[in-house]
Amino acid sequence: MQLTTEQRRILEDIHATREVSAEDATWAVKAGLAVQAEDGDIDLSQEGRQQVEPIVG
Repeated sequence: MQLTTEQRRILEDIHATREVSAEDATWAVKAGLAVQAEDGDIDLSQEGRQQVEPIVG
């Protein structure tokens, strides 16, 4: 998946536990790149982590 600069920033913010807007969080969850807990906490999914920290082979 090719991300835009803005999308990558959103994932980096989630990864760094910085606050993101509801719209940004919704995009990341719908894209399968983040998961949101019942209490509102958001974290990157495995796919999201791979986008932020690509595996170097």
